[in-house]
Amino acid sequence: MISLDQLYAIRQKIPKFIRRLFPKFHLFQYYFLPTNLKRLPELNYPEKGDIEHQRDLIKKFQISKKQTSSMTCPHLIELIHMKFNSNDSFYFLDIGGEKIDFYLNLKNNFKNVKYFLFNQKSMLNPFHEIKDELNLEDLILVDKIENISDNNYDFVNFGSCIQYFNEYESFLKKIANISKYIFFSGTHLYDNSSNDLSKNLVVKQVNVLPQTNYLYFFNRESFFKILLEENFKIVFEENNLTDKINYNNFAHSLKNLQYSDFLFEKK
Repeated sequence: MISLDQLYAIRQKIPKFIRRLFPKFHLFQYYFLPTNLKRLPELNYPEKGDIEHQRDLIKKFQISKKQTSSMTCPHLIELIHMKFNSNDSFYFLDIGGEKIDFYLNLKNNFKNVKYFLFNQKSMLNPFHEIKDELNLEDLILVDKIENISDNNYDFVNFGSCIQYFNEYESFLKKIANISKYIFFSGTHLYDNSSNDLSKNLVVKQVNVLPQTNYLYFFNRESFFKILLEENFKIVFEENNLTDKINYNNFAHSLKNLQYSDFLFEKK
């Protein structure tokens, strides 16, 4: 029997104009495929920043005075308003952020916030240019993981990115030592009692072909335990509604698999 992996390989050989004729073809509605990998490949999720795209976002913000780019948590500003007043001074660390208009919108709502952006060096190149051009003193760019701990942060945002970190456990413990609130959006969580799946599952991401990425699905109890043991408490967990992900190909092995948003607070 042909596997889903083989089907997606075949899909790549089908001309794009034919694929567009059948956008809902059921064999290709899965975003993720299971693998036998125990950890993510070392070269994973390559990205490159686009300066013209960022400048376009700035122009749109100047007209609309609001963020026009998409996010895995569209109500993030509203969530921050629940924890901070508009005149409060606080440090915000955005891990994996890549939209300049989020920074602009954040500053528009919280004038005294210092915004720290951590991402791959190639993704930060456009932000360095924009920071210099617009003299954005409260935009601090961090491209080395060891430099994150140079500061303490009031709010840390993981925008659908922790699943791409191989050493996510040690990284979360580092973040836990220097933060008050830690928010995760667009993260895949499941419940399962199997020993093989007691921590995570490595899956292949195929909804952005021809690029292929690998990421973790996390065992909910095991993942939450990392921060609970660092003296954090879970404030809420809710279903992320920005995408309708078909998880049916995992139904036989994973229970309660959900695309989740959740917030932790230091006790």
